[in-house]
Amino acid sequence: MTIYDIAKELGVSPTTVSQALNGNTRVAAKTRARVTEFAMHNGFRRSEQARNFRLKRTFNIAIVVYNIDNDFWCGFVKAVEDALGEEYNVLLCNTEGNPEKEKKIFLNLMQRNVDGVIVQPASDEKKHFMDMVRNSIPVVLLEETEEPELSFVKGNDHLAAYRSTKVCIEQGYRKIAFLSIPPDCVGGREWIRGFKQAVAEEDCTGEVLYVKETTCEEVEKVFLPRVGEFPLVFCDTHLICMLLRVLFTHHVRIPEDLSVIGFDNIEFAKASNPKLSIVTQPTKEIGRNVAELILDRLDNPTREMPPKEMKLKTSFVEGKSVHILSV
Repeated sequence: MTIYDIAKELGVSPTTVSQALNGNTRVAAKTRARVTEFAMHNGFRRSEQARNFRLKRTFNIAIVVYNIDNDFWCGFVKAVEDALGEEYNVLLCNTEGNPEKEKKIFLNLMQRNVDGVIVQPASDEKKHFMDMVRNSIPVVLLEETEEPELSFVKGNDHLAAYRSTKVCIEQGYRKIAFLSIPPDCVGGREWIRGFKQAVAEEDCTGEVLYVKETTCEEVEKVFLPRVGEFPLVFCDTHLICMLLRVLFTHHVRIPEDLSVIGFDNIEFAKASNPKLSIVTQPTKEIGRNVAELILDRLDNPTREMPPKEMKLKTSFVEGKSVHILSV
């Protein structure tokens, strides 16, 4: 029995049968179930090796991240897997923010003939990305780029930081700190740019405090002496756990003594006490759109498709870590 026999029996196209057997989510769930059940009961077997050779695919998609130690990636990877469908495997790679390690990972992925790469860049260097694209391997970035041959999908970091800072200023905060690691990636720079723009427009005091290492000792050294100066602090997602631990150790109450707003880490925000207010990315929407861009390019290899630039709306999730001032 072939897919053509199944298509004839069920009154659908061979393409639909193939996609349904591959778990492609673009085929309706009822149709996938109907095709799969029919194939199973009628002894259909396919050769995966022959199929992959015919399609010139490995059905492996790589996700290359800047720092894997972030709850954002749990929801993101799941969203990508759901959108890709059961036929694809997802390979997760961590650059640790090291541009040289990123280049080595890309070389390895190209040698393994992955079908596509989703990447949060470790630097502004794009040559190894373009090497992939010129070898007909689609690459989609999770940070903004001016490279005309690359697509990107991301939350609007600049606008999110700008608006959330504006809201705080409207609530009466005139001195605000932003605690951050040095922003090596584009997204980090956009958070800070939005913050600085908002405080400049309102003629407020806004200061970015950088820590050299993501440790409690470094956060304590950089921020603790300044706690009395700032009634509110925005905190980089990489530092929020350390900041809260330092504040708790030194009996700084949240939000009575200091208001705190974090970024992205929504699961941690729910579990913290008090519940943390955060600016959060549309994780599932980013993952779905990135996967769909990869699939479109794989399914239409000969069609000319201009790169896409997508900045998605972020959200403010209110917790209990911000003290509302009387304006």
